[in-house]
Amino acid sequence: MAWNVAGSSGIPAREAAARAPLGLCSAAMGREVYVAAVGLTKVDLTGRIFASIFDLFSEAYRAALVDTSVRTFDAVQVGIMDSEEFENRANIATKIADRLGLTGIPAVRTETASSTGAAALHEAYYKIASGEFESVLVLGGERMKMVTTDVATAIMSKTVDPEERRFGFTMPALIALITQAWFRERRLSGKAVSDVLARLMFRAHALAAKNPLAAFYGRAEPLDAYYDSTRNLPVATPLMRKDCSPICDGAAALILTAKPQAVRVAGLGSATETSSILDRSALTSLDATRQAARIAYWRAGIASPRALEGLVVEAHDAFNSLLPIGLADLGLVDPEDAVEALVGDLRRDPVDPLRNPITGPRGRIPTNLSGGLKARGHPVGGTGLFQIAENYLQLTDRFPHREAQVPRARIGLSHSIGGPGNNNYVTILERTDARRRRDAVAQPRVHFESHPRHRSRTRPSGLDGARATVLAATTIYVTSGGGEPLHVALLDIEGQRVFAKLDHAPRDGEPFEQVLTGQRVNFLVKDDGDHYFQIPRGRDVGLGRIVQAIRRRVGSGAGE
Repeated sequence: MAWNVAGSSGIPAREAAARAPLGLCSAAMGREVYVAAVGLTKVDLTGRIFASIFDLFSEAYRAALVDTSVRTFDAVQVGIMDSEEFENRANIATKIADRLGLTGIPAVRTETASSTGAAALHEAYYKIASGEFESVLVLGGERMKMVTTDVATAIMSKTVDPEERRFGFTMPALIALITQAWFRERRLSGKAVSDVLARLMFRAHALAAKNPLAAFYGRAEPLDAYYDSTRNLPVATPLMRKDCSPICDGAAALILTAKPQAVRVAGLGSATETSSILDRSALTSLDATRQAARIAYWRAGIASPRALEGLVVEAHDAFNSLLPIGLADLGLVDPEDAVEALVGDLRRDPVDPLRNPITGPRGRIPTNLSGGLKARGHPVGGTGLFQIAENYLQLTDRFPHREAQVPRARIGLSHSIGGPGNNNYVTILERTDARRRRDAVAQPRVHFESHPRHRSRTRPSGLDGARATVLAATTIYVTSGGGEPLHVALLDIEGQRVFAKLDHAPRDGEPFEQVLTGQRVNFLVKDDGDHYFQIPRGRDVGLGRIVQAIRRRVGSGAGE
């Protein structure tokens, strides 16, 4: 099953070009680049729809050709994250070009972890904007169901910094640390955190259940399912199985051209962040998203993204908690308002996301109406391109879930996160006939020079015995190498961050992760060079029952 743009886009390309407002050429972006067509496969959870990666990309490609006269391309840009391990295939761009009957064409692979699909489009864009190419075929996708969930977790964990992997961190475990810190900054803890995450799950699945291309089409999740401890097992505190996007197959195709079309690329921004969160200035936001957004807004001439009319947003939510964090980092809401903008007042019953006055289809910032990565699915190499294609379908009034079609959609913003927030992309599409005038926007930083890789650090051995403050802590139930759960914390020792494992298993009366955050502990470096922390004895916070509940969950197993 595939989706294309068959049908009228609402305005002929020639007329669109004639009606384009003067002065809208993006800052420092060369000539205009347009989207001619998109094609999407259904996102598959079974692993039985596509016989090979070539079938997957071919289906998306054929769907894109249905509604465009473009049949010749100057280049192919292929986004795929890890064909070597998921598919046991290398030199994949060449092989895909061959299977599509495009032998002879330049074919290049793009890879930036889970933002790969967006990165592929950006690279293709610059080839046309430079004047060297007229049209480029962009493909993005992944076939992940060839391996088990445990194997997929191990593969994805290779995007994690070696220092973090040494302490057992997986991708969800790192996001769990960021989540803990973000909720603590919002002064939310315990059941309130679970309630927010449950509502985000409910929202995603309610939207995806009516999206025929979504992995969870026809499979809405009731709110109570989040609290079912027999099925919703812990992954990394506070993230549960139902907070995590699924392992799946899927691909997107998008044709870029210099010939005027109904939709143009209005602004692009991308940025990196340190590999390890040890070196980041902020723990409760993703600076790479903020920098990418600043560049994209500058190039699109957008001074106030909150004031945009006809906006639709697809933001990266591989884990439920990333959605409110992302909306805040994109400057679309204040951090304090992000939760309510998405799931409403926690003191009241959840509302139908289609009726949400802020992030529903008729709201100020319609968000993730596809179901997002959580419920539409997250075929890692293709996700970023899926988001851009879905915004294109919104702008041309052809979104497959018709109730979620945004009336008079004019501008689409997509946001894609690479790895644990360290290679992020923002892409802005706009209808060519939009009457929006460019705002004067100060140029953000776009030129960089080398600087020392890390801040000056004291060797951990020199910190042995120091008192430390817990910035965030998590119990990793699903580890990259299997085995027993790990209790790990991010500590601050007089301005220096270090990771450390709990020196012994939790005992009755000792604080668990959310209470532990902000507390003072003892830092140890043992003979094997590993880092540990100890909770000072004599502390009694009355959490025996909570610890026992955690133990019961551990005993029942975990993973997706």
